[in-house]
Amino acid sequence: MLFTHYPLNKRDHLLEFIIFNKYRLRPRVLRSILSVDLSTTVLGHRISFPVCVAPSAWHRFAHVDAEQATAKGAADANIAMTLSSDSTVPCREITAANPDGIFFMQSYALKNKDLHQKMLCRLKEYGFKAVVLTVDTAVLSKRRRQFGPSMNQRLYSKQMELVNYLHEGDSRAIYEDDPGKLGDYVFKQVLDSTPVDLGIIPWIKSHSRLPLIAKGILTGKAAREAVDHGADAVWISNHGGRQLDTTPSTIDVLSEVVEAVKGTEAEIYIDSGVRSGPDVFKALALGARAVFLGRPVLWGLAVGGSDGVLDVLSILKGELEHCMVLSGCRNINSITRGHVIEEEKYLTARL
Repeated sequence: MLFTHYPLNKRDHLLEFIIFNKYRLRPRVLRSILSVDLSTTVLGHRISFPVCVAPSAWHRFAHVDAEQATAKGAADANIAMTLSSDSTVPCREITAANPDGIFFMQSYALKNKDLHQKMLCRLKEYGFKAVVLTVDTAVLSKRRRQFGPSMNQRLYSKQMELVNYLHEGDSRAIYEDDPGKLGDYVFKQVLDSTPVDLGIIPWIKSHSRLPLIAKGILTGKAAREAVDHGADAVWISNHGGRQLDTTPSTIDVLSEVVEAVKGTEAEIYIDSGVRSGPDVFKALALGARAVFLGRPVLWGLAVGGSDGVLDVLSILKGELEHCMVLSGCRNINSITRGHVIEEEKYLTARL
């Protein structure tokens, strides 16, 4: 099940991470740098280095301790984690077990506004620092490797319940009548919703009383519209290559988004394709505030639980530190656009 659900990419199997290789590093030398400061902030919260955990569903596929292990690994690394609304551990238990952690809560736009409001209104009380609104799931893409038995038949068990959707009202009544129907109900709430527009941003902020991050941005125009309607940050993402074929690589969109939100206080995050410290460095150089990591965290979780998650993050942190020293950067703020160049431009300049 682990290798059926998580590794999915676009139907034509484009590999996002290859695109990072077309950006080349331009190191600064003779800078007398022996140590660097990797710390930064996301929405005002201090983290040890600019890599955080992206939301992904059903961590219990990977490890028996599920999202609790991922959360512990992220907290031990002193970085932020975004918890999926489709987690297999209740969101309140995640923050209660890691009171010093930095947690964001991912949310879809649900058809049932009463259910959505109930999910949002207690997040601040539970200790979450922001809501991450996924904006790129108007419909679910065709995922060939998931064809066959229905999603609900394959996923449902006592350990895989969609616990964050169990509130008084329709979802609770459906669950009590037949627990096996809850998954179908939730998916219909997410995927059969009425059209959602930019007005969802202030609506969510008013009910959650938390900052909002718009996740799933792939154009400068979309980024600016989200910010103009109240988004505190925009998250460049193509849903891990799982939604729409032949969209741009997230790192190729980054410069456009940076230009579009210039002059605002909005932060810019990015995911998809990050597999090394140099990849993180390139994203920061092009204007990202932080990088969010998906599948590598899950591989670490599958291999070693919370320790495996921490190991993956530690490896990436060490690689980023190494890259910064060799590039002449004492801290995150000293990483600039001048530290990277597109390979095509570099090759053209040599001709």
